Amino acid sequence: MQPLLSNGPVVEGRRSAASLNRFMMKVYGLLSLMFLFSGIGAVWGMSSGLRVVGPHPILLAIAMFGTLFALMAVQKVPGVNVAVMSFFAALMGASLGPILFALLRSPGGAAILSDALFLTMAIFFGLTFYAIVSGKSFSFMGSFLFTGLIIVVILSIVQIFFHPPLFQAVVSGMAALLFSGLILFDTSRILESSEEELTPVMAVVSLYLDVFNLFVSLLRLLEIFKGEE
Repeated sequence: MQPLLSNGPVVEGRRSAASLNRFMMKVYGLLSLMFLFSGIGAVWGMSSGLRVVGPHPILLAIAMFGTLFALMAVQKVPGVNVAVMSFFAALMGASLGPILFALLRSPGGAAILSDALFLTMAIFFGLTFYAIVSGKSFSFMGSFLFTGLIIVVILSIVQIFFHPPLFQAVVSGMAALLFSGLILFDTSRILESSEEELTPVMAVVSLYLDVFNLFVSLLRLLEIFKGEE
């Protein structure tokens, strides 16, 4: 694999350097759009939408999964795919509304939120830069990350019924490491993909979910540690 912006030989079925540059610019442009709509959704979820989101988390989860499946179906339909993607991002942001509302009303909550945002951005940009500049393939991490994801999901379910601070910190720490690894893996997968293998929309969604879950994990981790002080 040739690193982004390089002028090395083109492998058959893979994007040329110029095509890859255009593709990555589109991916990160759409990713920025998703974060914008997530921010709008989060603000709505903390204010007027709190009465809608707070009492009905299951309905919101169903709406998010339904929108994600719809996005997979229309990922190649211009215009419609971006609209559905933006709506999905807004729903994801709205799901954070009750959490952020409670956090910002607690002592030191604003500092925890800003620290989580800063750490998330630093990790994302750092790992993205490394994946692009190094040109390394991280496909070997796939099976390990998939296993880790299953473990984190199981532990998260257990955490609903058994939630001492230490256990919550361990689960959140594992999730943060897992989604950091997924940022590397998915960035590498996007760089290695051919024109037919991956659409910009689904590339964006995979990165978005990595960053979103990393942020939530760091937010919970910081909240636990701040609460212990």
